[in-house]
Amino acid sequence: MKKLTSRFTPTIAIAAIAIMALLSGCEYEFVEPERVPVPTEEISFATDIMPIFNSSCNMSGCHAAGAFSPDLSPSNAYNSLTQNNLIDQNTPSNSLIYTSVSSGSMKSFATATDASVILAWIQQGAKNN
Repeated sequence: MKKLTSRFTPTIAIAAIAIMALLSGCEYEFVEPERVPVPTEEISFATDIMPIFNSSCNMSGCHAAGAFSPDLSPSNAYNSLTQNNLIDQNTPSNSLIYTSVSSGSMKSFATATDASVILAWIQQGAKNN
């Protein structure tokens, strides 16, 4: 019986060392979420929203006139957003234009600040100003 125990001791020791090595290799970093100020001033479609669309949405050609819907070109963006039901004034956070840039397919093309500005604009009535 003593020989059997001595034979398994190196195997147990090696297994213990391997487990400790695996566990000590795990390291987690806490990532602080981006703090986005909530806009308190009136948001202007022309001066606050259109620059967001111009920086990537329609400039890339994806949402320009004649490309993918919605048409976010300067001359058509407002009508395209309102006529295609992309704005939900009853529940602004459910608006498709907002959810697309905050957590959906367009998130990588907008910043958290962009999404916050879009949401504030909708909450303020989504005016064409």
